[in-house]
Amino acid sequence: MSTLFPTTLVGSYPQPEWLIDRQLLAANTPPRVRMRQLWRVAPEFLEQAQDDATLIAIRDQERAGIDIVSDGEMRRESYFNRFATALDGLDIDNPGTVISRTGKPAVVPRVIGRVRRLRPVNVRDVQFLRANTDRQIKMHGPRPVHDDQAGAE
Repeated sequence: MSTLFPTTLVGSYPQPEWLIDRQLLAANTPPRVRMRQLWRVAPEFLEQAQDDATLIAIRDQERAGIDIVSDGEMRRESYFNRFATALDGLDIDNPGTVISRTGKPAVVPRVIGRVRRLRPVNVRDVQFLRANTDRQIKMHGPRPVHDDQAGAE
């Protein structure tokens, strides 16, 4: 489909209540370390539940006439920790604390060695999205934030 002004989703799609504990997420936003307790589905069923939620997000976007479809970020606890948990050199099990730009303490991974990527982060997500829509697709990912951009995130 080619339109003069292609439409797309900006940011994440709301994760269903049956998938994630929204109150706990809101109290810890954005999680900088892994927070398995956010998920309302048992670990052995989590991937399938995330696939189901992703399909709902895809179909909702298609029904709404969105031109460029995303996966809705259903697999993420946050934009940050999805990427950080795929890195070596970070200790996410024994985090540190910093004062966030809001002035509140934030739990963050500690750098304990050379930081490098251990595995692809979004490859399966992109493959799943591509297999489940014939529309153009996009995938969200974190990016570095510079001091002069900190208020815009």
